[in-house]
Amino acid sequence: MVIGMKKDTLRGTVYAFNTTDTVATYDLDMDVLHPNRARMASVVCEVLPFDKAENVRILDLGVGTGYLSQRIIETFPHARIVAVDVAELMIDKAKLRLKNHLSQVTFQVSAFQELPDKISTLSPVDAVVSSFALHHLYREEKLTLFRYIHSLLKPHGWFVNCDIFKTADAMLEARFRRLHYQGIQERTRKIKRQEKTLDQISSELAGKERKDGDHLLFLTDDLQLLAEAGFRTAECFWKEYREAVYGGIK
Repeated sequence: MVIGMKKDTLRGTVYAFNTTDTVATYDLDMDVLHPNRARMASVVCEVLPFDKAENVRILDLGVGTGYLSQRIIETFPHARIVAVDVAELMIDKAKLRLKNHLSQVTFQVSAFQELPDKISTLSPVDAVVSSFALHHLYREEKLTLFRYIHSLLKPHGWFVNCDIFKTADAMLEARFRRLHYQGIQERTRKIKRQEKTLDQISSELAGKERKDGDHLLFLTDDLQLLAEAGFRTAECFWKEYREAVYGGIK
């Protein structure tokens, strides 16, 4: 079974993230675009209710360069992680970041839409996590993925996702985007030693969203999808403007 896959979503995501240029600058770009990434990873590790001595099993969807998986292993030293990403070059970068923990990590190249076929024998996991990845899915694809995640979790297992969203009120959406552009402008100046106008940043981000295949939902939509997928709890754990950490308990 392939999860209701839209081919343009899959092609666009693979093309956008499986290039040497993208991978080489990804972490630096994330520092500029999403300075809350560190705080959001901390929230994931704080919310997961495991003891440091437990041999927990965790699925990381969209492992990227391994940032969230590294933070999880630092918090739960005995964790075993199944790390999934559609971009092989990203997985190569993650292996470098996690080189001291490779015995704990199993890597799988797969689009989210293909997971049931690629890892159909995956045993139940204690938690599923994701970071800045699921907004590439259409609503119906995300619902199907949430149902699949629910089926993989042990009883009382956790799903926690860090991601970006759109805002229902047009005035708030415009204000949040303006604040985002201003932050990017400041961090571009400090981190990359470059000067960019807000119009440049707005245009570049619009192009990036199209290239990456972004399909942002409202946060309330994602919480509703978790409920539809069977999670007994759907909650937002942290939010700032258009970024949030949310999840559910089976």
